[in-house]
Amino acid sequence: MTTGLSYDQVIKSLVKSECDDFIQQVIILLTLVHDEIKTSSLEKSDFTFTQFDEGHILVSNVKDSWPGYLSD
Repeated sequence: MTTGLSYDQVIKSLVKSECDDFIQQVIILLTLVHDEIKTSSLEKSDFTFTQFDEGHILVSNVKDSWPGYLSD
């Protein structure tokens, strides 16, 4: 598992990949991140990602200013 990945590192993983499933999953994830950036004051540097050994990438942290989504 690789933790603490930046947005740009996720893009690099996407570009290097030859696996269609991985590419599709990362594009969907980054689309969701972009949608959130457009509707909030967040920037791409506010997101931290984790890549699991199986290859899946998830958002693992969002800067504290993201109200209500990750904490009560």
